[in-house]
Amino acid sequence: MPDTETIAKALGNAKQVNGQWIASCPVPGHGRGNGDKNPSLSITESEGKVLFHCHAGCDQREVFDAVRERNLLPTTPKREEISFTQHQAPVLEKEWLYRSEDGDTLFTKRRYKTSDAKGKTYSIHRVDAQGKRVAGLKDTRIVPYNLPELLDAKTAGRAIYLVEGEKAADALISIGAIATTSHTGAGSWPTEITQYFSGANVVVIPDHDEPGRSYAKRAIAHLLPVVKSIRYLDLNLMMDGDDAYEWVHDMQGTRKELAELAKNAEVIINQPVVTDSEQLTEVFNPVAQLLNIEPWDTIKDEPVSWIIKDVLPSKGFCALYGPPGSYKSFIALDIAEAIATGRTWMGNEVTNPGAVLIIAGEGHGGIGARIMACKINNNTKDGAEIYVIRHQLNLRSSADDFNILMESIDELIQRTGIDLRLIQIDTLARAFGGGNENDSQDMGAFIHNCGRVQRKLDCAMMPLHHSGKDSTKGLRGHSSLLGAVDTQIELQKLQVDEPKDGVAGRGIITISKQKDGQDNLKFGFEMIHIDISGGLNLADSTSLGVREYQQIIDEQHKKAKVPPPRTGAGGVQKVSLDALHKAISEHGEMRLIDGKRNKAILVEQWRQAFEAAQTDKAGIKKRFNRCLVSLQNAKKVEVFDPFVWVIFSDDGQNGGDF
Repeated sequence: MPDTETIAKALGNAKQVNGQWIASCPVPGHGRGNGDKNPSLSITESEGKVLFHCHAGCDQREVFDAVRERNLLPTTPKREEISFTQHQAPVLEKEWLYRSEDGDTLFTKRRYKTSDAKGKTYSIHRVDAQGKRVAGLKDTRIVPYNLPELLDAKTAGRAIYLVEGEKAADALISIGAIATTSHTGAGSWPTEITQYFSGANVVVIPDHDEPGRSYAKRAIAHLLPVVKSIRYLDLNLMMDGDDAYEWVHDMQGTRKELAELAKNAEVIINQPVVTDSEQLTEVFNPVAQLLNIEPWDTIKDEPVSWIIKDVLPSKGFCALYGPPGSYKSFIALDIAEAIATGRTWMGNEVTNPGAVLIIAGEGHGGIGARIMACKINNNTKDGAEIYVIRHQLNLRSSADDFNILMESIDELIQRTGIDLRLIQIDTLARAFGGGNENDSQDMGAFIHNCGRVQRKLDCAMMPLHHSGKDSTKGLRGHSSLLGAVDTQIELQKLQVDEPKDGVAGRGIITISKQKDGQDNLKFGFEMIHIDISGGLNLADSTSLGVREYQQIIDEQHKKAKVPPPRTGAGGVQKVSLDALHKAISEHGEMRLIDGKRNKAILVEQWRQAFEAAQTDKAGIKKRFNRCLVSLQNAKKVEVFDPFVWVIFSDDGQNGGDF
């Protein structure tokens, strides 16, 4: 690489000023395109790197590019992005509906784009009475794809084209043909769907590969005894793996051409020979087992397993978050000490104590003082099973970091025999590898890798995270993080008007989301100064410890009692509120809406219940709308379109079922 003098002289108007070289800036747009007649580009060297600065304000990147174009700097190869495809979350590309004769969706098949060599994967979901997707089929009725149209075609005597996958079927449907497939793909033929082809004219179109031809033979073997006729149509496709999709979209096949090819296709009369390798494998549909029918007296829910009762569930994914300076690291360390020693935490029993691992990617320079203060504050004996990694790891996209973490934990467990209960990540941002927290794929990859750690170690996970600019909106970053966490612990630092001696600050811990327990539990705490000098009066000899201070909850939430508002107390409003209670008891579900968990229903369901309770139907919609507004103003109901729920307490939190 040329030195600064050589570069300056090559750029022109070079001169040395105060030990550094000055030359003309080579950016074409410099001086409104008139060039740099009075040299304004300084050139210096630092740690083996040449640095440029245009004092006229040219963009730094443009300066480097212009210098490099003159072959005065080596060409910098583009840095390859880290590829860690095995830990990137799959992306949903397509969902196909499998419907009953009446058009009701029985189950769905989803295709996801993946970053592995295969490039795709599939999942099956049954659809319950409320329209929710639930993984797996269980006792769902199995039907062929496009069943209503298949039955209509059978009645009309039209040809039904059977292909290997939904994508190929959709391609044929797009040109006006009646096409179907099975949800299992080439892997098997579900015998439950054979009945729907009885008496039909079927044309089987194989994919252009051996698995496709084997699938076609299996389908024909099952259908031949029940169909009116069955043909085998090879589309003579060019590339291995092509199917009807390529025939339609690449070869511009039409319905008329398809019908002509089908008419001339071979009619199958005898059963095809199915080899051992082509025998059916019922991947999605194992032999049905009898249902376990139990007396209701014997049915009991399994109790929730807690590490800290009502606070931290075993094997849970818990986010501890708050704004900067809200004592996150101190609170996390206090939780870790309680779990490792079995000490009661904020009045809650540690029911499942064990070892804790802290990945200290942030603030690990002062973690020694925090540990010492925590041990002194809690009178912790030596040997508590808390372990610390003082290293920043990329748990989002670095295979090396992920693997070395798992190998190190394996070695720790083998060496010590510990039973790991919790892993803390301090902080999520430091373990994110420079990713975009607002990007669904980046956040999905981090969540996925945390899940892999949890599944392998059978423990809970607690990333420490920041709230956003608007702290009322909760966790910073993509909403998939909130959806993934089982427990959300929010820290709020309070202003201390009259601090006591030895008290550095106070705050409130709120369980703002608890999947398997009660939301909105609050714990008050104060941070107290701890002398860690051991009596030596050293500089920086104090740190902070956590102390329970529950009375802060009462101080913060005292409210003067006021007479209940008259708004919403009328007869029609009472009928409307009664209708809402009735509708919630029949249709309500616990939902997390706008950061609150309540038993909610759709506003439309409330309206229907209100109308059903009214004898006078004239102007009923206006009456309902007036009631909705008045009950909202009276703070008796809360609406977050399209949902509504009843307010039972001053803060609007229900906290339980009706």
